Amino acid sequence: MHLSGFDYTGGSYVYFLTLCTADKKPLFKNAEIARLIIDEMELRRKRNEIILFCFCIMPDHVHMLLSLSKGYQKRLINWVSAFKRYSAKIIRKSYGVEQLWQKNFYDHVIRKEESLIKVAEYIVNNPVRKDIVREWKEYPYSRIIDPLPV
Repeated sequence: MHLSGFDYTGGSYVYFLTLCTADKKPLFKNAEIARLIIDEMELRRKRNEIILFCFCIMPDHVHMLLSLSKGYQKRLINWVSAFKRYSAKIIRKSYGVEQLWQKNFYDHVIRKEESLIKVAEYIVNNPVRKDIVREWKEYPYSRIIDPLPV
């Protein structure tokens, strides 16, 4: 749910994003498709568009905890749209998936009173809660990347 009147531009905020596959299809059970999603996140991180604190790719959705980089002057929705568009294009070309993503996405602006550590733990522990693995570090698609700004 997007906050009415909130300026989603610039690198001052940390966002908890959830992007779901179209019709909740478990497309990311395919290790090669999941790897392409990771590659796209890493590419955008290396291009200095985002600071990626952590992520978790589940079979039918992706969680990310990120900030827009200071030099990225577009809004969060622009970044998410570009990420979804380019990853869908690559996966369509390689695997014939016509519609990868749901149209919308969920964002949560992390407020000062919230613990970034708890949100990051929630994200990386998603496969533990779903009984896929016993510890999050066992799951190949759940990672902590950049240091949290705490």
